[in-house]
Amino acid sequence: MKALLKFISSPALFFYTAIWLLVILVFGTLAQKQMGIYEAQEVYFSSWVIWASVLPLPGGRLTMLVIFINLVLKLAGDIPPKKLRIGTFISHCGGLLLLLGGFITAYFSTEGGMWIPEGGKSGQFTDFNKIELAFIDESNPEHNEVTAFSGGYIKKGAEIQHDMFPGTITVVDYVRNGEIIKREGAAPSDYVGPASRFDVKSIDLEEHAQANRNTMLLKFEGFGPEDGVYLIFKFSSIPQKVKIGEKEYAVEIRQKHYDLPFEIELLDFKMEEHPGTRVARSYASEVNVLTDGVKRRVEISMNEPLRKGNYTFYQSSFDNRSPVEATFLQVVENAGRNFPYISSIIMCFGLLIHMVLQIPRMINRDRLKKLPLPEMEERKEVAS
Repeated sequence: MKALLKFISSPALFFYTAIWLLVILVFGTLAQKQMGIYEAQEVYFSSWVIWASVLPLPGGRLTMLVIFINLVLKLAGDIPPKKLRIGTFISHCGGLLLLLGGFITAYFSTEGGMWIPEGGKSGQFTDFNKIELAFIDESNPEHNEVTAFSGGYIKKGAEIQHDMFPGTITVVDYVRNGEIIKREGAAPSDYVGPASRFDVKSIDLEEHAQANRNTMLLKFEGFGPEDGVYLIFKFSSIPQKVKIGEKEYAVEIRQKHYDLPFEIELLDFKMEEHPGTRVARSYASEVNVLTDGVKRRVEISMNEPLRKGNYTFYQSSFDNRSPVEATFLQVVENAGRNFPYISSIIMCFGLLIHMVLQIPRMINRDRLKKLPLPEMEERKEVAS
């Protein structure tokens, strides 16, 4: 056990693990051209294991976890730290805090966007990468009631059950990016609607995940007359309608929606163009942040995002060609966003202490170099 702990906490393990992390960084970056940014991130950086053919290799998260454990055990072995190592001890604590913030960001961060027309407001944003299967009740003229399923429900063989369903919905097939083609030959007898006339062909993934045409074949059982297999796909101009009980629901695949604990109202969108061109030089959104009936007026520009709680809103794009101007805000929810700032301060403070503690040793070393050789040898013997 002692030998194992010594190996796990050794600087050599940290050194070679850091080199492997650089290898993952290079190959993951190069793979973005073929796989797309999100897919490459999932395969190389957000995975525990990278499968190279049939050979499993440590993924980004596993590599970072090994580095984290290595630093924890190394620091635990240095408690209490020696006087001359207090600075490096503090710096390593800052590094651990940085890694901890990275894990929190990896598991609890969300990135998406929201369109807001001028004069309108929104309290939702959509995920750039994740999708959901939504059942939308449009019977209320004031608002839609949405029941959505995501995560483990979006896969082949998943079963969806809910109190509002009299039966079970099974995902017969799921294609991450599909091309809708005319079916050759007759479809099975239980295929209804578009599923009886069209089939799906799997194609390569798009560079950006939100551009994929996600497609599902859903089998309804126990719904009475509505039983059958339905074809549901993203970007459908006419959503599939299914009657469940006394209500009719629109069923669609869409980017995952998140509710904000406040609303953002677009008051005015402003844009400046380069002289003599239609190219935007700068643009900004004048908005009201509505929280429990309280308004706060702020401006979101290209270099000045809005920060509220764990949310950050960036001015990303706009639409000034439609009759009503609209702004597009990129939304990042990150519970670990303060960790890099805090850990950087701690590491700088530790390095400063280390430098201050090393000054007397540096001065003594310089004095020894200036002494005559016999006297310097005598000083060394006395010091020893």
